[in-house]
Amino acid sequence: MSSSKSVLTVFCCLLLGATASAQITITQGDIPNAIGDTFVTKVCLDSAFVSLGAPGGPHAWTFDTAAFTGMVLVSELVDKDSTPMGARFPDANMCLQAVRGQHGQWTYRKLEATQLLDLGNVYSRADTYRVHVFSPTGISPLPITYGTQWQTTFGYTDTTSDTTRTDDFSTIQCTMDAWGTVTCPVGTYPCLRENVLETDISTSYLRGAVTTVDTVLTRRFFWDSPGIGTVVLARSMPDDTNSNFTTADDYTVLVSCNSGAVIEQRGLPLASAARILPNPCYGSAGLRLAPGITGPVTVRVCDAAGRVVLQSKTQNPKSKIALDLRGNPAGLYICTVTIGNRTITGGFVLLN
Repeated sequence: MSSSKSVLTVFCCLLLGATASAQITITQGDIPNAIGDTFVTKVCLDSAFVSLGAPGGPHAWTFDTAAFTGMVLVSELVDKDSTPMGARFPDANMCLQAVRGQHGQWTYRKLEATQLLDLGNVYSRADTYRVHVFSPTGISPLPITYGTQWQTTFGYTDTTSDTTRTDDFSTIQCTMDAWGTVTCPVGTYPCLRENVLETDISTSYLRGAVTTVDTVLTRRFFWDSPGIGTVVLARSMPDDTNSNFTTADDYTVLVSCNSGAVIEQRGLPLASAARILPNPCYGSAGLRLAPGITGPVTVRVCDAAGRVVLQSKTQNPKSKIALDLRGNPAGLYICTVTIGNRTITGGFVLLN
């Protein structure tokens, strides 16, 4: 599963907020759709595994709260016609925008009375755009309640080039199979669990000839909280369809809200003393230190599973410290900077 597609999945789940009830129901009116709505998301990573529990409910899920690191992501609902490729999606009445530096992502949807349709998305780097038009459209039927099941099949095409193309065919089987309470590093919330099993077949073409065909099976569980959105996302290892979690699985804690404020932010943000640029980055990035910082400075970079991929210590720090991650896979990485007795953390995205 590509990193860009994972981001799209996360954004989609953030939209599916629900109203509070003993049995959670998500209707059209519960999905934010006003231009200007801002989604601030706290992403926390923890390497502990999850005990899945039996279907049904109510349940109580507890995640390790001993230690975690995190970052903040911001996205916004905007006018479709103000976006670079909005004209490619004439049926869209919703557009979710996330822009950071030279990189941008726009997700185009159509919200109807009984369903939420994913029409496609656009990714940009500088002035280069990749347009994916879903065919057929991805559909999430409304309302979504406990016990709801659906299957969505769609494909998308990269329309950037006439000579190189990748077609993806995805089958998503989803069940809302349990509700209860989840306790995680950023609080305790009532939650509904969403069980997703996805089969993704990618076919790559070069000048009309098939070059590769890849099939990937992934299993995800989302714990969705009323009025908050997704608070926990657990993902299996590739091609793992086991119904239970193992120590090989990991989870990400996601907290979102529409008020423009993060529910909880522990510690000081990385930007108060240092900043990672560019973010996202290709291969390497620079850790820029604020003026006046003196040594010693220790830098450690970990991947999403908590493995250390880079570590350094300097007594006389310069204004910029190089973070060379060439050879590492694309994904989210966490940078921990220790300055004297103060430790701060921040996340950044590595692209291939």
